[in-house]
Order: sequence, then structure tokens, then C-alpha cells
Amino acid sequence: MSSEQYDAIIVGSGAGGAAAAYKLALAGLRVVVLEKGNHLPTDGSTLDIHRVVHQGEFLSQEPWLDGHGRRIVPEEHFNVGGKTKWYGAALLRFAEHEFASDAAHVCRGWPLALSELAPYYAEAERLLGVRFIDNEPDLARILARLQRQSSGWQAQPMPMGLAADIAAHRTEASHFDGFA
Repeated sequence: MSSEQYDAIIVGSGAGGAAAAYKLALAGLRVVVLEKGNHLPTDGSTLDIHRVVHQGEFLSQEPWLDGHGRRIVPEEHFNVGGKTKWYGAALLRFAEHEFASDAAHVCRGWPLALSELAPYYAEAERLLGVRFIDNEPDLARILARLQRQSSGWQAQPMPMGLAADIAAHRTEASHFDGFA
């Protein structure tokens, strides 16, 4: 057991834990990040649909107990970078209207405004290399049909933490959603 002293202990190295650790370390605090999982392999196996989806090779097999005391094995990933590595690189901001109350659903508004979070969103997006990616051609065609039908659908580019040259890497470009 280590006798090191820390000002903060962060559990999990996903987007939330990494962001918290980053800001605390910048403020001069001594921070340790605890991660349950290991680094993911870099051999291309995390892009293999059979291994990832059909075999669930990278999912934890750890049993949990549900609210009734029954054992379940949830689809859970434990690895360095957390589930952030598996979510498809979409890095969405809440929109202004999502901070407001919603009487129809009996939801109170947030106690702060989007403008108060905007600098933090901007910093996170800069650090993560977020860029706006246009909809892929098949989805763009579907959206165009929906828009012609006056359905109210609107197409917008997706903010994603992908390399600018992702399209040049055919295998990764075709697997970034749902694969690490």
C-alpha cells in the first residue's frame, strides 16, 4: 500500500473522470485516477464485429445485483478511457432550450444557463479535437426525404472527437460508432 498523499482521487478514466483530473491537476492539486480496466488492445481486434458484438469479448463478465437481489451481467465496459472509447465519438452539447423548464414533462429548469457552461464546453471540445462531421451519404438522403415531407426534421453536422483525416482510414471510418 502506498503512503502517497493526494488531494483528489478520481474513480474512472472516461470523459468525466479525465476532465475532472485534468482541471484539478491544472489547479495544482495532487490527483490520482483509479481505473478498473486495462488498456484496450491496438491490434485491430476492437474493430472486429464478431469479437465486439457477437462474442462480447470486451464486455465485463462481472455479475451485479439488481434492485431485487438478482444477479445480472450488464453490458458494461471497464477499460482505460472508460465507455467513452466505445460510444462513437459523438460529443454533443446541450442546446439552450434543454436548460429551460418543461411543464409538459413536469421538469424544472437547470439552475444555470448554457452561457455559463459554454467556456467549459469550448475547452473540452478543443482538448478532444472536436470537429463537425457531415452526415454520411445514406443518412443525408433519408433526412432529405424527411425534410421534403415537412416533417420538422432538421439535419445538422455531428460534433465528433475524430481525427480530421478519419475518412482516409477506411477501416476506422467504417467502425468508429460502437467500436473502440
